[in-house]
Amino acid sequence: MARIPRETIDEIRERVDIVSVVQKHVSLNRRGKSYKGLCPFHQEKSPSFHVIPDKGIFHCFGCQTGGDAFKFLMLLEGLSFIEAVKELAGSVGITIEEKELTPEQMRNLKQRATSYDVLAAASEFFRSMLWTRPEGAKARSYIHERSLDESTAQDAGLGFAPDAWSQLSDHLHGLGYAEQLVGDVGLSKSREGRSGSYDTFRNRLVFPIRDERGRVIGFGGRLLDGEGPKYLNSPETSLYDKSRVLYGLYEARSAIQQKKRIIVVEGYMDVLAMRQAGFGESVATCGTALTPQHMTKLRRLADRAIVLFDSDAAGMRAAEKSLPMFVEADIQPWRLDLPDAKDPDEFLVAHGPEAMEKALESPPPLYEWLLDRRVADGNYSSAGIAQLLDELTPLLLKLPPSMRALTAQKLRIREDILVDRLRKAPTQPEQRPQAPARVGWRPTQEIVHVLWLLVHRYDHVADLVQRAPPTLLDEHSPVIPVIARLVSGEPVAAVLQDTEDPGVQRTLSAIVGRAELYDVAHAAAGMLTMVDRLSRRRRQAAIEALTRASQKAAEAQDMEAFRTASTERIRQKERETLLEAALARGDAEVTMQLIAEALSPSTD
Repeated sequence: MARIPRETIDEIRERVDIVSVVQKHVSLNRRGKSYKGLCPFHQEKSPSFHVIPDKGIFHCFGCQTGGDAFKFLMLLEGLSFIEAVKELAGSVGITIEEKELTPEQMRNLKQRATSYDVLAAASEFFRSMLWTRPEGAKARSYIHERSLDESTAQDAGLGFAPDAWSQLSDHLHGLGYAEQLVGDVGLSKSREGRSGSYDTFRNRLVFPIRDERGRVIGFGGRLLDGEGPKYLNSPETSLYDKSRVLYGLYEARSAIQQKKRIIVVEGYMDVLAMRQAGFGESVATCGTALTPQHMTKLRRLADRAIVLFDSDAAGMRAAEKSLPMFVEADIQPWRLDLPDAKDPDEFLVAHGPEAMEKALESPPPLYEWLLDRRVADGNYSSAGIAQLLDELTPLLLKLPPSMRALTAQKLRIREDILVDRLRKAPTQPEQRPQAPARVGWRPTQEIVHVLWLLVHRYDHVADLVQRAPPTLLDEHSPVIPVIARLVSGEPVAAVLQDTEDPGVQRTLSAIVGRAELYDVAHAAAGMLTMVDRLSRRRRQAAIEALTRASQKAAEAQDMEAFRTASTERIRQKERETLLEAALARGDAEVTMQLIAEALSPSTD
């Protein structure tokens, strides 16, 4: 298979802003020359994930994952290298020429592409039905009744599924999409007992559900009249997993990062009503409860969430069940009850955006809201309090100490009694993320310093490495090609992309994000010191070998061999003295010459 030309890959890498790529998935804060945030590849509460824009690299010091923009998309979104290159090429205006692929690669890429293609075609069909066809009149009327502007509905990609058995399927088959593919992405279902299929969505206002790259991966449908469930979602497919998808997250990311909060509502219409009113940081689940996977996505973007579920019994139960997951994900959860309204959409129609913003400014903590609900029945018996404390203890152990005083107050017990109970409660050791097994090449301190200097102080040390003896790194063969490419001036991101040894990958990506080791004034001296240390063991071994040779010759009374070995040993010792003096005065020329002589074959 022909590969994408190296120069094309390098040009894409050079043009891509890795901060922008990462920031679509992770909330980043600037720290000097780098950006810092929570790692998307493992659970963590303190940010250890760094993006270094001038090197085009990301690195997590917690799980040791790192690489360039291509690697980030490959790891986070499961893309192949070719797919990641094509994705970023389009974002920077570079066209990738199609190269010859193997039949299997062509099948895999085509299947993946057509899955998204058929969903995009279905979305366009639904949109056309809503806005241009007579059948869409009742859906347009419903949108108007819900006080949703046409521009908001258009931006959200709303559509209408006609009240027909197979109109969508027939349309997609006419475009060339196979019946099985249409069924595989959840748009049709097989007829029982006979051939053929029928449309999944019929007579419904349709909401496209997008992934974090803005691609349609499924649909939600609101029944307009007749029999059937009020809301219907696409079945789970290879692209659509309800436990991981949040409706509106693609559109909400920038607002979440700007306002540093997430508003979690229950339904699609609530998301759109909130967005229309200026609360673009709103998201919803797709007909399922919140899951830990949802929390992982949210925690990358913000650490504060306001739960704005419906005020009915189901909404209250959902809010209660979400609290432990928020706490586990280290997200501060707040609960807002809206007066005189069952949901945000109804509240906004009745009171307007200003009232909503005022309500959002001071919601109670979700835990306090939960506590008030639990004690509302006034069951203050010893058994009732004990049972409630059993339920609350796992949460209290993870919540701030201020919540203990609040709990004691609400339950009408002394705080010291509650604290003593928590102290005696069995606790599970905190499960800290485990770094990947340390496999592959392992660096010495000297090699780490050499690599750091080449990456961060290239102009001051590259010529010194070029003048070092060719055999200097013979004991570190896995890293020799990396150092050679860095010395030649290649970008570290390009070098890292081609490095296969996991130890070298881990070391190099960590070095890119490491704090300063040497300032400019001491860079050259630092490199000379590292070259000295890298060669010292072999120099000392040569002297020790000459010492043994002279002793052996003396015992054998071989005076000629004794004089040769002794003379060479004295010369080596004198060279060490000269080398120490050259290093002390920073004389690079003499230092490199003496080390080269010491490592020459004649002295081995």
